[in-house]
Amino acid sequence: MSEILTRGEQLDLFADIGRWPRRPYCSDDLASGLRIRSLASALTKAYIQANPPHLRVWALFDIDRPGAACAWEDAYLPPPTWTSINRTNGHAHSVWGLRVPVLTDGLGARDAPLRYLCSIESLMAERLEADPGFGGLITKNPAHPLWMTLKGPRLAYDLIELAEYLPGLEKHRPKRRAPEQIGLGRNVALFDRVRHWAYRAIRPYWGTGLQGWNAWLSQCNSRALTYNADFLTPLGGREVWHIARSVAKWTWKHTTAEGFSSWQARAGQKAGIASGKVRRQASEDKRVTARLMAAAGRSVREIAAELGVGKSTVDRWVRD
Repeated sequence: MSEILTRGEQLDLFADIGRWPRRPYCSDDLASGLRIRSLASALTKAYIQANPPHLRVWALFDIDRPGAACAWEDAYLPPPTWTSINRTNGHAHSVWGLRVPVLTDGLGARDAPLRYLCSIESLMAERLEADPGFGGLITKNPAHPLWMTLKGPRLAYDLIELAEYLPGLEKHRPKRRAPEQIGLGRNVALFDRVRHWAYRAIRPYWGTGLQGWNAWLSQCNSRALTYNADFLTPLGGREVWHIARSVAKWTWKHTTAEGFSSWQARAGQKAGIASGKVRRQASEDKRVTARLMAAAGRSVREIAAELGVGKSTVDRWVRD
């Protein structure tokens, strides 16, 4: 199902440059750190950033064991788009392209496809026995001669196609109150926590200009780093920064004193309507109870005392 690629065929994976970052992080040695370079320059490095900022174009999995290239068969999954294999120990990165990229953070991200992708990646990682702490930012460059690269028959899959190979997927869907602690689920959980905190926390920064914006951005990043520490395997600092900055920018632009007051008024109106419904239902329950008690021979005084209402009210209920 897979074939070993020549150098030219390896570069073919980069033919659709829209699926790659224009200036990705890259490195020949992860221990020495990452650098931002043009895509052409990054292609000469052993490690490269695969997904553009804020997008999931490729689902990446780090499989740290000999024979990792065959893990997809053992897991009963469709063939990956490519697998880059360490020639020394057989460990590999297996990658599935997504036909429709998924926005992974920012207030424009759609919740349903993001959580759907989270569940798919979580179950695939479990089935592949992949590293649960792998963030998917940097991968073995499939065009680099250091790795042996195998190419599958498909460039990309729809999420629903991948889901067909994954029975029991619903159990892996991240919940708002019990988010996944691995993979993309951490991004979802962190984004949710920071944005819900930010809606109210921004109020002291309204109308404070550039100085206030810098302080607000710093506050969002500090809060995101604090929440990130709660994960069993925290996200990298750059991912945390992107999430914090996204939330900070949206709330700074769209959350104002006037807008917050309007929201409070709408929320109060909704609460008042709901409270009114509750009170009316309670009154109706008492009215029915009063009529049943009267039918059983209880006096108006007794009914009023037991239900905690006036005698004239009971008298009216009974007459009605």
